[in-house]
Amino acid sequence: MINLNLLRRSFADKSVSIGAYAVGIAAYAVLILAIWPSLKENLATLQQLWESYPESIRKAFGGENMQFASFDGFLSVEYFSQMWPIIMIAFTVSIATGAIAAEVEKGTMELLLSQPVTRRAVFFTRYLFFLTGLIILIAASVVPVAVGAPLVGGEIGNSALFSIFLPSFLFYTAIGSVTFAFSVLFSSRGRAIFISLGLIIFSYALDILAKINDTFSDFHFLSIFKYWDPYRYLHGPRWAWGDMAVLAAISLLSTAAAVIWFERRDIAV
Repeated sequence: MINLNLLRRSFADKSVSIGAYAVGIAAYAVLILAIWPSLKENLATLQQLWESYPESIRKAFGGENMQFASFDGFLSVEYFSQMWPIIMIAFTVSIATGAIAAEVEKGTMELLLSQPVTRRAVFFTRYLFFLTGLIILIAASVVPVAVGAPLVGGEIGNSALFSIFLPSFLFYTAIGSVTFAFSVLFSSRGRAIFISLGLIIFSYALDILAKINDTFSDFHFLSIFKYWDPYRYLHGPRWAWGDMAVLAAISLLSTAAAVIWFERRDIAV
């Protein structure tokens, strides 16, 4: 089902891009770690500042009971809940929409399918490439923290960093799988990107609203961000098997729908 020649070509075409992403994420991790020593000297003040925020703000950005003046709380707010998701989502949407919609738009998908390769093989090869890139980037995000935390006096166990790997993978795989479905559905990459990003932004806004307003709390389950809580894994670590099951289900259902539609659709359209 996987076409090795196509997989090698995908890595050859995107290896520089993935490498640049990995280096950028690692550099951002080092930057965040470099900030910690100066903050560590004022932990009590930081915690008082955090607790002075309105309850709704604390719920929206990390949880009401989160200890911001701890290294795991600091990482949760400043790293795993801020710029890192933006970088990872940008990679996810770029790869997923480029896998199918971009080639259909350019007319190269017809040429690819004229070769002795099935549509299912094309899809799953591109999907495997996406998953591999995702693993590389998550590793590039976590390894610098594991190595650098002791150097800056950050107290966090390797088990906590290991525990965030799987939920992160499932979270971005779910986003990528939904985006793959849009990539298959539309012949325009731009349309697939805008609809995917629009859905992600809506989901994020719903997550924030559900945390601070009881009117929206009943609809919180509709937001994929409900199932992503880095502090739970870094501070515990506590495995949220139910949340991870939901993310896995989203990935499986979206991927199945994308494969079925890709095999039935007219590529020339």
